[in-house]
Amino acid sequence: MKTGALASTLAHGLRGRGTRFWLLAAATLCFGIASFDPAVRIEREVGTYMMVFDITQSMNTQDVGPADARIGRLDFAKQLAISALDQLPCGTQVGVSIFVERRTQPLLMPVDVCRSRGSLADAIDHIDWRMAWAADSHLYYGTYSALDDIRRMAPGAALAFFTDGHQTPALHPGRIPSWDGKPGEVPGVLFGVGGESPEPVPKLGEKGRIEGYWTPEDTAGFASAGAPTLSVADMERMGGDIRNAPQRAPGSENDHLSLRRDDILEDLSQRTGLATAVARSADQVARQLRALPGGRTAETRMPLRPLLALAGLALLIVSLAPASVARLLPARARPASRLTPVST
Repeated sequence: MKTGALASTLAHGLRGRGTRFWLLAAATLCFGIASFDPAVRIEREVGTYMMVFDITQSMNTQDVGPADARIGRLDFAKQLAISALDQLPCGTQVGVSIFVERRTQPLLMPVDVCRSRGSLADAIDHIDWRMAWAADSHLYYGTYSALDDIRRMAPGAALAFFTDGHQTPALHPGRIPSWDGKPGEVPGVLFGVGGESPEPVPKLGEKGRIEGYWTPEDTAGFASAGAPTLSVADMERMGGDIRNAPQRAPGSENDHLSLRRDDILEDLSQRTGLATAVARSADQVARQLRALPGGRTAETRMPLRPLLALAGLALLIVSLAPASVARLLPARARPASRLTPVST
């Protein structure tokens, strides 16, 4: 009998509660559940990508970003890549590598973008031109090296190569190296970075400040890759000190200037089957990576905490809104109180 009376009293008390009480109760419930960090498991298509960054000196050219705040190509590529990490679904794996001279050097093998987001962002952010071990930029060899790294160390991954396409020294006609793989064997995108107008390549000091620019005289001392081999008889017939003079390819007199070389990137695309795109935004980079073939189905964790916290906050705001609105109204605009007459 006592239990029934208690239940009846409790039910009567709850019925007497207003809307605000129930809104606050629901908000408290949402916040309480969110504190346990609940999640649901869902299956989604995810990929594995190796992000390669060209760190040769032309990537220091400041011709990208807002017109009133130009930044270097390498810095721009790093910013896009870090922001793109947040737009790739959990379960996606990303690795980091750099390119200099003729080959690439992996810095971090593919790891989960959610569980290792901090490590990935830190690795990308600390990429610097001073990590280079040579001044040349043999982009064809570098691209082939990146593809070989994936075939050997990360089978199934796709390539995201951020480069301006600047090949230095220039190649002799007919001496472009070929790739030993099958076009399209490794999917990926060559993301072109840089402006469309030739700009002088800066010389940076140890503290990263511009101390000058490359000149035609500076680049004239570098022999072009794939230079034809001349016999002693040929050199004697041509006259001069041909043996010790650098052999330059046609057009190499402008090696001190740099622009985004879409023509070289397109040629590489034809040889390797990689797609090409101009890197413009993090959303575009992430979208193009997600569209690449070769993804896999993975079970990923979708956290419910943000949704529950948002719902709790909305309920809390709604519960407080009537009182807030009433306080903002002028006194004469508020509804008059109902007074109960007192009999005398």
